[in-house]
Amino acid sequence: MGTIQQLIEISRHYGGDPAYVIAGGGNTSFKDDQRIWIKASGIPLAGIGESGFVSLSRKKLGEIEENSYPEDSVLREEQVKSDMQRAIISPENLRPSVETSLHNLIDYAYIVHTHPTIINAVMCANDAQQEVEERFGSDALYVEYTDPGYILFRKLQAEIRTYRQRYGAEPKIIFLQNHGIFVGANSTAEVKDIYRSIESRIREGKDLELLPGKMEGYQSELSSIVSDHYASRNLVSKAFRSPLSDHFSSSRNQYQKISRPFTPDIIVYCKSSYLFLKKGVKGNVAEKRLREFEKTSGYYPKVIVEENGGLIILEESEKSIRTVLEVFTDMMKISYLSEQFGGPHFMTKEQINFIDNWEVENYRRSVAKG
Repeated sequence: MGTIQQLIEISRHYGGDPAYVIAGGGNTSFKDDQRIWIKASGIPLAGIGESGFVSLSRKKLGEIEENSYPEDSVLREEQVKSDMQRAIISPENLRPSVETSLHNLIDYAYIVHTHPTIINAVMCANDAQQEVEERFGSDALYVEYTDPGYILFRKLQAEIRTYRQRYGAEPKIIFLQNHGIFVGANSTAEVKDIYRSIESRIREGKDLELLPGKMEGYQSELSSIVSDHYASRNLVSKAFRSPLSDHFSSSRNQYQKISRPFTPDIIVYCKSSYLFLKKGVKGNVAEKRLREFEKTSGYYPKVIVEENGGLIILEESEKSIRTVLEVFTDMMKISYLSEQFGGPHFMTKEQINFIDNWEVENYRRSVAKG
């Protein structure tokens, strides 16, 4: 029989490794016949304790699975959230992960959902489905991108039923396009074995060496312009560069490979639009571009890519700057590695708009900022 302590251990194991989880991303769960314990929304897996999990009634979650909800996405997600709150046993002051129903659906004691760099290099590539089918066959279930929340739950519910009918088993590996992966097993040791096997299979026949991604601080005329422009609004900016960022800032064509988000998490922490500015741009021109960006997007640019320079990160605090930098650096790694699997595959405009306006992700963003 599993234990909550084992759930804590495996949560910290993957949560403390930025190759698997960054910021408040990913979630884990443990369940018995009556209850499920799942990570609370916005709580980082790294360093999580028992107080970071929410316990819910599986019977009441099962009622959500059978309910009918409105077609309107806002009303639907609000009602699902309300019903999920009623399923909470303890503590009532935390919100369970939006993916709780997905965890409850998969018939294994332990579920570990992460967004690993090497796996998302495949999930965010043009040949994602082909690669999964060739490398994993019947060992894995591949699910095309679906808006998270109740719609994804319904999609996964149908896909798992089909998988069970076809193979007479429960999928231990579920790949989600432009999102991440779910791994399920009845022991944490097996979960770890499965993750190791997945990485090994993805590496077969591929050169997945990255350019050095460690960011160093730097100063430029443009970084000073940005800092001065936003100083009166109490926004903080810092500039960073690495061989990896140099690769994508070398030209506008290279920048296009990181110009849109790959996953919902990137939108949560970095937003969905970024700004590319030519090297040597004059102060008045740069300020005009900054104003135009805000007018068009409705928010300040969290990430500015300076041609032949690096990244200028703009945020409300040093802590938030670090989070944006970590997430965007991971996005560059995914894009770089995706070239081995058919090239980068971005989220669509419609998919991006759903995340931008989704209350659940706005809540997670606010928790992450503290």
